[in-house]
Amino acid sequence: MPTGSNLLSALQAAGQPVSWSCRAGQCQSCLVQAPAQAIPAAAQRGLTPQQQAEGWLLACQCSVEHDMQLTLHDPASDGLPAQIESLERLPGDILVLRLRPLRPLRYQAGQHLTLWLSPQLGRSYSLASLPTEPLLEFHLQLHEGGAFSNQIRQAELGQRLYLGAATGHLCYDPAWHDRPLLLLARGTGLAPLQALARDALRQEHAAPIHLWHWSAAEQDCYLQQPLRELAASAPSLQLHLRTRAQFDTDLRALRIGSRNSLALLCGSPGFIEQLRRPLFMAGLAGRQIIDEAFLAPQLG
Repeated sequence: MPTGSNLLSALQAAGQPVSWSCRAGQCQSCLVQAPAQAIPAAAQRGLTPQQQAEGWLLACQCSVEHDMQLTLHDPASDGLPAQIESLERLPGDILVLRLRPLRPLRYQAGQHLTLWLSPQLGRSYSLASLPTEPLLEFHLQLHEGGAFSNQIRQAELGQRLYLGAATGHLCYDPAWHDRPLLLLARGTGLAPLQALARDALRQEHAAPIHLWHWSAAEQDCYLQQPLRELAASAPSLQLHLRTRAQFDTDLRALRIGSRNSLALLCGSPGFIEQLRRPLFMAGLAGRQIIDEAFLAPQLG
């Protein structure tokens, strides 16, 4: 491999079966292992301490500086097996996927992980469930012609797939106990934020929680009924369930009740960028805004 070349590109050029999706280091589907070797820090950013200690790295974020002995990621041996317990289709071509892991999975509400349907087909999705719940839940936006979408549409109950390690910073911190939370999501970006809201309520969060959601299409929020039931039992939770057509108007009217608030954002990169200036103008500094962008898979 030429010095300075991208490891993922070099592996693909050599005909190696390395999966990839985002090329941004977020989906973690291009994992390879290089134990007991020098690994650039950027190639391990976002991996768990255990993954780093075992020599895992993200090929798309690794610049080749020397010869490396590599082992390709095999979900069947390196991942956590899980079986499909339920498949529920919701309006807007959203699939609620519930899995039963065959071994315990350590995670925090709002984190994400890679779902592997095969060694070559994995996609990153946020967890919509809580660690206290028996099943893992994911909300998948199905895309016409998407490789993962086409395969998961044909999935059956009891089918086995494999899970990567849970990672991500979009999760509740008990230190936020008395800080108002502003949760803003579009489409299935709601999955991790509703989990975070439920986790905050479970931990008796003392300040108000405002949950905003803009449906991707001109229809009701796909979780409208369970969210309304949750809000009815938790007076501190205020719901703002809107449609995409109302987004611009809502941004112009956005107000922050307290300068001690925290804003947590989840959706497409464009959605997140549209929110930054209104939140800043409303009085939030950059350190008070925590975001996670859903990157569209480049392989469909």
